Amino acid sequence: MTTEFFTMLKQIYSAAGIPTAIADESLNILWRNSLAEPNRCPLSTDSASCLFENKVPVSGLVFHTEGETIHRFNVLKSQNADDRSVFYVIEHLGSDDIKALLASPNIKSYVTYLCARIRDSVGMIAISADEIDAATAVFGAGCGEVTDQLNTINRGLMMILREVINPEQLYYALDPCCDDVTLCVADEIARAVSDAKRALGRTVKVSYTSEKGIYTRMNRGVFETILSDMAFECCSGKLYPDELVFNCQSVRNRDPRGRDRIAVTVKSINSSGRENIPSKFEKDKKGSKLYFNYLCSVLCEKYGAEFTRSELENGCMCSIILDSVGLDRHIVMNSSKFDFHTDRFSTMTLSLAERHLEERYKLIDIDSSSLEAE
Repeated sequence: MTTEFFTMLKQIYSAAGIPTAIADESLNILWRNSLAEPNRCPLSTDSASCLFENKVPVSGLVFHTEGETIHRFNVLKSQNADDRSVFYVIEHLGSDDIKALLASPNIKSYVTYLCARIRDSVGMIAISADEIDAATAVFGAGCGEVTDQLNTINRGLMMILREVINPEQLYYALDPCCDDVTLCVADEIARAVSDAKRALGRTVKVSYTSEKGIYTRMNRGVFETILSDMAFECCSGKLYPDELVFNCQSVRNRDPRGRDRIAVTVKSINSSGRENIPSKFEKDKKGSKLYFNYLCSVLCEKYGAEFTRSELENGCMCSIILDSVGLDRHIVMNSSKFDFHTDRFSTMTLSLAERHLEERYKLIDIDSSSLEAE
């Protein structure tokens, strides 16, 4: 390290009007100016590696999420011409609250428009795939390759729609006009379990125990989404579940006012030691995770819910505590945005899309002699 070069950098940025730090090539912070000292951002730590994906430094604008805050940094690479030593000047440009950012009218309008266009396009492709399947069915075993391609298309559509669920339901939950209805929790879980069984096939035993006669008041689409996200979380750990267990029951006097509440849990159990296959989208899941975390936050704020996720020795468990309400004369089953293909694209099926084993299109073996007779 050239002392003169490093000293020059410190002199330049000591008078900077924004929090600034200097790191070495290994991203160890060597120095920070006075504005960065009390600053509650990653610049106040000993390493800047957390700012970069895979701890590989890049120059330019860098975003870093910390809790519910997004920090913005400008990274400048400085290299000493004499000994080729490298330093990174990291400027903290500011931070934004995620809630305020997502609630921005322009961002909200764009995301909801994009989600609607995606759903419409997926619907048209799905209908066309069904028509191709029907048109080629008469050729029987000769269309095995077509059937395989149609199933590949169907899985692709499911993966696309999966990314639509959380942002769309999040903005719906934030909308003051979002309609809440009285839900029979046991009925909703039974429906989710049926979809989970279809999605996971015989490789995972899906079961549930539900206390009858308990109700909560919430938008049904939002409830479907959070329940599906809980199942996805339980299927995404290091160990692949041998069993997925859903449960709902009353929690006596959980409310500070002495009222009963409802505990809804999803738990994965692995008894075989079988490990999960890493997702091909593992590197890109931060964006989806952001919407999931924020949806949980909105549920806690709007409905007084409590969400927890805990690692178990042989799996993991997600739990949400909800308010319990009395039986309403009108238990409304408001439609989901994804009901246009209920069995095919249910919220639970989409959440478990990467684990989906069922093939929609089957190869129909038609007796060729019967065709010739015709």
